[in-house]
Amino acid sequence: MNEENKKQEKNTEGPSQFQTTWRAYKAEFRKIVWPSRATLIKHTVTVIVISLLFGGYIALTDGLLGMLFSRFVQLVS
Repeated sequence: MNEENKKQEKNTEGPSQFQTTWRAYKAEFRKIVWPSRATLIKHTVTVIVISLLFGGYIALTDGLLGMLFSRFVQLVS
């Protein structure tokens, strides 16, 4: 009987760890504020343009340094 009482006490202790965690996740997801469609498009276009500009800068720098290095190698040999 003592074991049965312990089992009953265990079931009435309150929410399980899983339930507590799940409720915390649900509460956090309710706090999310999603951007509007216009804001999302504006930010996406900004990221794409900056990525293209930065990629172009890297390509240009790489090309110039490669050309300078090959001319240097030609002068040395």
